[in-house]
Amino acid sequence: MLKQTFKDQIEFDIYLTEQKIRMEKGFLTRSEREQLNKILDKNYKPIFIKEELPKPKIVTDINELRKPCLDVTKEDNIKEIIQKLKDAHEACGGLGISANQLGIQKRVSYIKIPKFVDKNKELQFNEYIFINPKIIEKDKSIKVRGEGCLSFPGVFVDTLRYVFCTIEYLDENLKPQTGILQDTESIAAQHEIDHTNGKLIFDNRWRTK
Repeated sequence: MLKQTFKDQIEFDIYLTEQKIRMEKGFLTRSEREQLNKILDKNYKPIFIKEELPKPKIVTDINELRKPCLDVTKEDNIKEIIQKLKDAHEACGGLGISANQLGIQKRVSYIKIPKFVDKNKELQFNEYIFINPKIIEKDKSIKVRGEGCLSFPGVFVDTLRYVFCTIEYLDENLKPQTGILQDTESIAAQHEIDHTNGKLIFDNRWRTK
C-alpha cells in the first residue's frame, strides 16, 4: 500500500521519484503499480499535513532556460546564491533546483535527497552543492517515467537517465571534488546539470529504439 498523506510538497516529490524508480526496477506489486499510476494522474491532489511556505518566482520562459549558464568565479557571491537555492527548494519542493531557475545565470545547482537510516529508524538527507559541474562518466540507462521540473508544473516527461554517474565539480568553498552517484541522486544530478547547460527534460525524452 503506497502512502496517501505527506508532510509537504518536498516529501511528496521525493516519494514519487523513488516509487517510479522502484517500478522501473520491477519492485512494485501489481496493486502498487495501479496505485502509482493513479498518483501520476495530473488531477491527483496529494494530502499535505504541513502548511506550504510562500513560493519564489520560478523562471518558466523556455528561451531563458535554454541559455547555457556562465561559470562561477571567485568574484561571485556564491554563498548568497546557495542560500537562495536552499530557500527556494524549501518552499517549492522537488529533488533539486538550479540557479537559472531563479534568474541567476550561473552554473550552480542544489539537490537534497532522502536517506533512510536503519540504525536510527529515521529519515536523513544528503545535500549537494554542484558548482561548475561536469558529468565525466555514466553507465546503465533506464527509462524514468514522468520526470517533472519546477519550471514546468504539471508537465511530466518519460526521460532517459543513467543509474550511475561520476561528476566533477566545485564545492561551496570552490574546492574541486569528484562524486559517484547512483539511483535517485544520479537522476537528480543529471536533471540539474542539464539546467546549467541550457537543456530541459524535453531534450532527454525517452525514444523507443
